[in-house]
Amino acid sequence: MLEVFGLKAGYGGSQVLHDVSLRVGEGEVATLLGRNGMGKTTTVRAVMGLNAPRGGELRFRGQAIAGLPPEKVAQLGIGLVPEGRQVFPTLTVKENLLATAADRFRRPNPWTLPRIYKLFPRLQERQNQSARTLSGGEQQMLAIGRALMTNPWLLILDEATEGLAPVIRAEIWQTLAALKRDGLAILVIDKNLSALKALADRHHVLEKGETVWTGSTAELERDIERVRGWIGV
Repeated sequence: MLEVFGLKAGYGGSQVLHDVSLRVGEGEVATLLGRNGMGKTTTVRAVMGLNAPRGGELRFRGQAIAGLPPEKVAQLGIGLVPEGRQVFPTLTVKENLLATAADRFRRPNPWTLPRIYKLFPRLQERQNQSARTLSGGEQQMLAIGRALMTNPWLLILDEATEGLAPVIRAEIWQTLAALKRDGLAILVIDKNLSALKALADRHHVLEKGETVWTGSTAELERDIERVRGWIGV
């Protein structure tokens, strides 16, 4: 589904990523772990075309995507839930969802407004409210719904539950588990290691812009102390 090999990227004269490699298989949930400032968000931005790679390979469903503009990457079937949610504050909940609606791949059970409202009933209750009036948890639900309305093959979540109340965090993790059961591939960044171990199939650890560890959840359990040293939890 998504394959990254030897990715290099940065900002201006500063290089942040030196050698990042990761893989997300079809229907698989993978994580990107690491302390703040290690390059996780820069990796996501490079995948999405928001930062031009300076080296390495990016492939999505067998197609090279390095250097493609963000709108083209999205059209190929990658949906992003960005750090900080970044919903359209002046639009209503319904308008936010319809703004990204697309079914380019003619999926048998596409994401539509009714399906999003079934996933997140709270969004239906607030569908005519402007997004700026929502709580942080509701905005995160909206950001996930907005990404799903593009009917992606792969969903990327940058800081999936950061800053959310515990009850909302639990709801987000339950939602991601349901999406996994539906066969959606997911790449998730978060600091909740116990929740990630319960959800994910594959894990990648970044340290100073390099992939220093990768493995399955069973391998993570066996190597947990070493991994904790890198991610600081």
